[in-house]
Amino acid sequence: MTHFLPVRELFVSPDAATALGAEAEKLPAWALDARQVAELDLLLSGGFTPLRGYMTEADYRAACEGGDTGWPVPFALRVAADFARGVEPGHDIALRDADGVVAVLSVTDRWGDPARLGGKVKGLRRPGSGPTPNALRALFRGRGTGQVLAVLPASQADVDMAATLVARMGAALLVQPAPGVVVDAPGDAVLAPLAAGPPEGPRGLLWQALVARNHGATHLVLPDAAAREIYRPHQDRIGLPMVLPDGNR
Repeated sequence: MTHFLPVRELFVSPDAATALGAEAEKLPAWALDARQVAELDLLLSGGFTPLRGYMTEADYRAACEGGDTGWPVPFALRVAADFARGVEPGHDIALRDADGVVAVLSVTDRWGDPARLGGKVKGLRRPGSGPTPNALRALFRGRGTGQVLAVLPASQADVDMAATLVARMGAALLVQPAPGVVVDAPGDAVLAPLAAGPPEGPRGLLWQALVARNHGATHLVLPDAAAREIYRPHQDRIGLPMVLPDGNR
């Protein structure tokens, strides 16, 4: 039941957060946009495990080229060019949302046009809401759940199909709609909407699967046949086997 063991979160202790917050007020600060806030919330809470920050340039380029980086989706902090010019590798910067400092980024890499930064982050507080990966893992662990089927629905029909599947499997159901997708979750299914939408293109499917895995899913159902063909060669690497809509694997 390793899917239900805690994942690593990137928050410092409350005492350390107080001290780091005071230091962060003196640092150059990047004001995160709404998507960056949502992505940082997932990163800090373990939703992007095994990442411990924004990718280095080498890992980012490897992910762009389809290399095995542990996280096959390019992920770095995009910033304005004038801000990037004032940041060097080895510097720390504060990451802010509307309520203040959320985290400190220790910059290891700066590259590109548009400018991107990479490096590890230390979280002071959570910028989002909703169930974290560890909260859902604890929920499934407490229920004695053996299998959790994740569905990434485009419509209510996808959820209804997945509900039929879990009844056959004796599994729990995790429903993770992207922003803008409104569905109802039946019975004791867990509805955990994603604050950040996946990237566009085929990598977005891998992103959703990785996030579902980190939230405790053991299996994934993809209603769309084209999506299944994209995902099939990646399922072993991600560690989230696919279940077909007819229940076969």
